[in-house]
Amino acid sequence: MKNTVNYKGFEFEYSLNYQLEENQTNDYPGCGEEFEITEITLNGVDASELLEGQIEEFVDFIINELKSYNPHD
Repeated sequence: MKNTVNYKGFEFEYSLNYQLEENQTNDYPGCGEEFEITEITLNGVDASELLEGQIEEFVDFIINELKSYNPHD
């Protein structure tokens, strides 16, 4: 899944893998929510080195953006 986010005044494009939380059952231990960014680009160039030391902040920013999005508004 490719998305775009404005972060600190720049339009970054990123790809991610997202796994919803799955509840435990009698036969399955369940799993927690997982969110993994697999690619970050700026103007088509790999931006992971540019964001080095800020990746966790970037990921938290994206998670908050996604959680605040409500398509029914």
